[in-house]
Amino acid sequence: MLQVRRLEKIIEQRTVLSIEQLDVAPGEVLGVIGPIGSGKTLLIRLLAGMVTPSGGSVVFDGQDMHHTPALRARMGLLFEEDLLYERHSAQSNLETYCQVHGLPGSRAKEMLTLVGLSDQAKTSANKLSIPAQRRLALARALLAEPALLLLDQPTLRLDLDSQALFARLITQAASAGTVVVLTDEDISWAGKCCARIIELEDGRVASNYQIEAAQGPAAPERLIPYKVPARKDDRIVLYDPGDLLYATSRDGKTILRTASEEATTNLTLQELEGRLVGRGFFKAHRAYLVNLQHIKAVIQYTRNSYTLQLDDKQETLVPLSKQSEKELQELLGY
Repeated sequence: MLQVRRLEKIIEQRTVLSIEQLDVAPGEVLGVIGPIGSGKTLLIRLLAGMVTPSGGSVVFDGQDMHHTPALRARMGLLFEEDLLYERHSAQSNLETYCQVHGLPGSRAKEMLTLVGLSDQAKTSANKLSIPAQRRLALARALLAEPALLLLDQPTLRLDLDSQALFARLITQAASAGTVVVLTDEDISWAGKCCARIIELEDGRVASNYQIEAAQGPAAPERLIPYKVPARKDDRIVLYDPGDLLYATSRDGKTILRTASEEATTNLTLQELEGRLVGRGFFKAHRAYLVNLQHIKAVIQYTRNSYTLQLDDKQETLVPLSKQSEKELQELLGY
């Protein structure tokens, strides 16, 4: 069992993380949810023994995480960055890890098959697609069949198929008795494989609750409404997702844009992204969620500057971040 007691981290005389008590049992998947800056990544690094706490303790299987270096060999870690050997092949990345930890080399091939990369075993990591790189990083985390699996934002840069694969592999690891703690910005994906959620706000636990674990591939559909509610003047309008050009965050509000009008919804952009998974929407920029069916062109102004042109009468232009352009390229194959 993973036990946290009075865990605290103080940086520059400010308490940035404070958790009184937290227990995670073998076979349990705990989701840590919260916005950027809420303390999710810091918590993962504290649980992994990579950051020294200002107070309190992290105990795993009866041993203090910060005073028992041998515990790290029993952990699987995945951070926001994939941390791969970019010039090494996918197989070589895993074989190197096998050598360091005394695992048989055959384990590398088994894991490549498990994450759907066996046909790209000889491809260098930097030549893999962005979702494939993330799959390889998860394969490395699972390689030694860890007793404790810590995953920071595991679905970053993933396509829908990879998201489903990650949920399945995390659930399988938990069913074998692994303690799993993962972070995400909202519950949309985490709810597919977590039985319990804690929400962090400014480094404190704002809520701690059980949720019904999703079962089977059809379960995520419960999170996807067929209409998107918004307020326009004195009425509530229910939009078909296919009619939306994009959603954006503006002045603290979430705006829905169709070919003919704008309306304000009470849903956050993050909530919309989760609910519209599987309906052809793409995060083009941190403040824009775009309907792929309405993209007319991708315009490159400079080496690192991109814009999407939509197919409405005004040929609306929407910002496209450099990272999102790479993801869109992989997704659409252009």
